[in-house]
Amino acid sequence: MRRRNIQLFLLLGVLALTSLFSCGVDRWPEYYKWTGRDLWIDSVMREEYLWFEDIPDSKNVNYFLAPEAFLKSIRSSLDKDYSSVDTLYTTPTPSYGFDYSLYRISGNDTAYNALITYVIPESPASEVGLKRGEWIMQINDDYITKKTEKLLTEGENQKLLLGKYVSAVNDEGEDESKIESYRDVVLPAARPVEDVAIPAYDVYSSGSINVGYLAYNSFNKEDNSELLQLSQFFKDKDITDLVIDLRYNAGGEMECVQLLADILVPADKLNSPFASLEYSQKRKYKDHELTLDSKLLQGGVNLNLSKVYVLTSSTTAAASEMLINCLRPYMTVITIGTTTKGETVATESFPSNQFLWVLRPVVCQVFNSEGEADYTKGFTPNYAVSELSDFAKVLPLGDPNEALFSAAIGIIDGSIVLPEPKPEPETQMAVVKSVKVKRNFRNGLIIK
Repeated sequence: MRRRNIQLFLLLGVLALTSLFSCGVDRWPEYYKWTGRDLWIDSVMREEYLWFEDIPDSKNVNYFLAPEAFLKSIRSSLDKDYSSVDTLYTTPTPSYGFDYSLYRISGNDTAYNALITYVIPESPASEVGLKRGEWIMQINDDYITKKTEKLLTEGENQKLLLGKYVSAVNDEGEDESKIESYRDVVLPAARPVEDVAIPAYDVYSSGSINVGYLAYNSFNKEDNSELLQLSQFFKDKDITDLVIDLRYNAGGEMECVQLLADILVPADKLNSPFASLEYSQKRKYKDHELTLDSKLLQGGVNLNLSKVYVLTSSTTAAASEMLINCLRPYMTVITIGTTTKGETVATESFPSNQFLWVLRPVVCQVFNSEGEADYTKGFTPNYAVSELSDFAKVLPLGDPNEALFSAAIGIIDGSIVLPEPKPEPETQMAVVKSVKVKRNFRNGLIIK
């Protein structure tokens, strides 16, 4: 009976599609309640999309698809998931508020240890003091297995056995490293959590250097006032250098990129051209330039830097990459970490109150003041450093011994020569997968 019903449904669907064009009669109004949302997406894309010429002819488009599938069916091959569509109203998914990488325990095919790689402030994980670099060895007095791993992402209270990475010399004089248990915690029940744009900042002083550190996870205009206050904080601390940690920053709003650039650049470069936006042939009248606008600094200060150090990863994208690209004509930008994503375009939001969805198509390409945007394959770091290659250096953000920040400090003071990054730590543990909490931040480079 169930198979017969499915076959009947498919037959009715085919008949509905063919009837739209039967006998030369326009049947679209009749089917608008099923096709209206896709027709709205189609109409916006044909007018605003940077690559509108690549959208298929309407005769070859299926308007009965779910919004995400429909958008994917009409996007250009140049669009690497940059354009998106989403409901207007979303709520954060309940979680404990931490990211982790799962490693198979040496000599055990079924048991794992979970390395904590990020902790969201004010989350259940933060409340019990979980820290980046700690290891989860057991859940509720049981080893982590494929069956129990799901307990790391959501649920009620969980008892965790935590471990730390230790390295010592054994009786034979050989280096020996292991994960050693050292405390228990009871994780509160999962709940909706939202990450913060600025999870950490500090100043590290040693000898003649005074290094500011800023972890910046999203270019969010709601946090502009905090960013301006921190510019004054770093100015008051008389920093000699600044390290901006963008390894978790997948994008955000263009006006925030402009503001951060105003804070960083040499003072004599303020009010110079910063970026140019180039739209499609249908929207050439919208082409315009952005400047390094000193008026945006009200409530903050320009740091007058000639050089900035940026920590990067494969997550570093869009707005973060725009900052790197558009600063380069005016100051030295030294990147440390791994290759960035490579996203040179910007999106704009088009909400529909009728359908309660928002469409964010790519609308323009973004160039620096010298007309350059040659990072479609990402920015290769000036100094390649793998943040997880040495477990002893997987530490909280801003810790001067943390892998990427310590590398930046060593480059600044000239104390280290970076080794070639190791593909795997020498612990005989194999990484299985990495799990990240779904963020409330918007990815990409957003015009408004």
